[in-house]
Amino acid sequence: MSRQIIIASVLLLSLAVSACGKKEEKESKAEAPAVVAVPTTEDSDAWKQYLSSVAVKKEYQEVVSDRTIPYFLPMNSKTADNDPKNPEVSSPYTRQMDVVKPAIERTVTKGNLLVFGSPDSKTMADFIVEAFTGAVPTALSGSHVLFIGKSEDAERVKASVEAAGGGFLFEEVQ
Repeated sequence: MSRQIIIASVLLLSLAVSACGKKEEKESKAEAPAVVAVPTTEDSDAWKQYLSSVAVKKEYQEVVSDRTIPYFLPMNSKTADNDPKNPEVSSPYTRQMDVVKPAIERTVTKGNLLVFGSPDSKTMADFIVEAFTGAVPTALSGSHVLFIGKSEDAERVKASVEAAGGGFLFEEVQ
């Protein structure tokens, strides 16, 4: 998959999630949209729909005063060629790391919700731990991280998020 397609997908997902993040009081009283069922396949589009539907849940959007920023890794995201001389064929994992790690190092604006999800919970948890390693203790001050994954991966993600000063939210994929 080309870098442009992945960037476009992330942007579209970001727009979809952030559009639901700021609602007027009247709209917030309306019933929240139902969460899409957990996909039973590795289809990236189905997973993105599911993750978006979780991210807009009222309890998660209540912590947002700025933006919701989604990050998605497809299944087998580490397996693509990872040739630094040709970033067009680098893995999705590496391309996302090139975006997330510098953002965490610069610190995240207060009020943001970073949403991380993947059909491969373990790899996404590895990704978060790696991306947050070395972050200053105030890198996520006033912001939250929503990890949508399996419970066996949650504690190590929580430790990394809290070490960077962020609030940790968790939605279990069953």
